[in-house]
Amino acid sequence: MIGRARAIPLAAVLFAPWPSAPAEPPPPPAEARAAAPDAGPPEPAGLPFGADSVQTVAESHQPEVTSCYEERLSQGKDVRGEVVVGFVIGKDGRATQVRVKKSTLGDREVEACVVRAVGGWTFPRPPTPQPVTIPFRFDEIGHRAAAAPEPAGR
Repeated sequence: MIGRARAIPLAAVLFAPWPSAPAEPPPPPAEARAAAPDAGPPEPAGLPFGADSVQTVAESHQPEVTSCYEERLSQGKDVRGEVVVGFVIGKDGRATQVRVKKSTLGDREVEACVVRAVGGWTFPRPPTPQPVTIPFRFDEIGHRAAAAPEPAGR
């Protein structure tokens, strides 16, 4: 029986620094976030550019990335590992130059699927093109013994 699969964007989105980054306002208090109705992920155009907004966009596309992995599991492949995807967010907000920077997954089909998925994402528009790296950890839950999760900072 194949269990529930998951692709986890690890801890943080990694940016190369840029010289004139606008300061981001502090997040609203927990009470205000809890009181706001859940209307799903915000549209990229409505978010200021920054690590939090890039993470929000990545999380909103989580089902696409997970389906890459689940498709492979449905074919009877037992794969686990991490795929580190690098790309550039252009001034128009589109992901360009998407590539696998590093992978311990060992499955080119899943890696190519993740690259195609990320290549279709749109982010808030940065002031200048921004290189970004997002690591995804893939493991399956319920099929054999799931490995203990690694600390999020890895």
